[in-house]
Amino acid sequence: MLKNKNKFDKLFKNVSPTSMSGIQIFGIHDKYIKPQKYNDVTNLENGIWEDLFINVLPLIDQYVCKEYLLGMRTLPIPQDRFPEFDAISPLIKNSTDWQLVPVSGFLTEELFFDLNANRKFPVTDIIRKSPRFEEKYSDIKIQNEQGYTPEPDIFHDIQGHIPFLMNRPYADFMHKVGILGDKILKNERGFEKELVSHNLRRLQNFAWWTYEFGLVKSNPETNHFRRKENDIDYDIYGSGIISSFDETMNIVKCAKGISSKSKIISYDIEEIVMTSFNYSEIQDRYYVVESMETLYKSFEENEDLFWFEG
Repeated sequence: MLKNKNKFDKLFKNVSPTSMSGIQIFGIHDKYIKPQKYNDVTNLENGIWEDLFINVLPLIDQYVCKEYLLGMRTLPIPQDRFPEFDAISPLIKNSTDWQLVPVSGFLTEELFFDLNANRKFPVTDIIRKSPRFEEKYSDIKIQNEQGYTPEPDIFHDIQGHIPFLMNRPYADFMHKVGILGDKILKNERGFEKELVSHNLRRLQNFAWWTYEFGLVKSNPETNHFRRKENDIDYDIYGSGIISSFDETMNIVKCAKGISSKSKIISYDIEEIVMTSFNYSEIQDRYYVVESMETLYKSFEENEDLFWFEG
C-alpha cells in the first residue's frame, strides 16, 4: 500500500495516516517466495485454524454469497487443520487457470498486481495468535486477535479469498483488476510519478471496498445452499469480512439496527475510488452492489476513473 503523500491526496475522502502502521511488506527484491512446509505445521497452529473456522462457519453459511459457498464445496479446505497449498492450487488451476503462490506476507503493489495479472494469488502460511505471528511482530504492536488482524494470514488468504477463484466470472474479474494495476504501475502513458501513485490508490480503494469489504444485495435463491436462511438484506462477498468474525458480526448488527457503528451505503464506483480506508480498524462503512454481475460490469465500463490525468 502506497503511503507517501503527494499533491493529489487532497482529492481523497476518509484519509487515515495510520492505515499501514506496523505491517511488514515484501517487495520484488525481498525473499518473498516462502514454500509451505506442511509437515512442520504444529498442533497448536492447527488448533488455531480449527477455532477460527468453527467460529465463523455458521456466519459463512448464513450470510456469505453463493459464489463463495459453491467454491467452498469444491475445495479441500479442512475444518480442523491447515489447508495444504499443493492440494488446492491444481484444482483452481484446472477450474479458472489461477494458481497459489506461497509468500512471506503482505506484498507491495507492484508485486501483488504483477502476480494477479498472471492469474497468481499470493498466500501465506502464518496464522494469527500463533508463536510465529507473535515473533514476526515482537517489536511492533498491531492488532492480533482471533476475530480480527490487519495482517493477511493463512486464514484470510485461503478461507477468505480462495473459494471465489473457483468461480469463472469472479476469477476473470480479479484478473482484470490485476492487469489494470500492472498497467498503471508500468506507466506506459508516461504520467508523472505522483499521478501514477494517485491512480494506483484509486484502484486500491476500489479493491478494498469491493472484493475485500463489499456487500451484495441478498439473493433469496442462495438460501437453497444454506443451513439457515439469511435474515439481513445483504450477502457478504468481501474476503476481509468473511475471514473476520468481528467484522461479520458488525455488519449483522448494523444491518439489524442493533448497532450504528458503521454505515451501509449503496454502491457508487465514483465515490468508492475516492474513499480511502484503514487496515487497522473495523470498517466504518460498507458498499452494497446490486449483484456480482453489476460489479463486474461497473469495473469494465469505468476504467477511465483509474486514468486520472491531473
